[in-house]
Amino acid sequence: MSTEFLTTTEAAAILGVTGSEVRRPLDTGQLEGVKRGRGSGGVWAISAESVEIRRKAMEQKKREP
Repeated sequence: MSTEFLTTTEAAAILGVTGSEVRRPLDTGQLEGVKRGRGSGGVWAISAESVEIRRKAMEQKKREP
């Protein structure tokens, strides 16, 4: 089974948020990803599965009263 990875921009588009709003949960471990490279030149490879799980959780939260 291969794991599909997304960029920060792709994940942000799926979640309907900004790149900064994707990087915060990456930094705290709420999204799974690996940073390739160092410093500001680094690029995140984000687990597509974790993005989908977060998207569903965000939808569920919107439905709550």
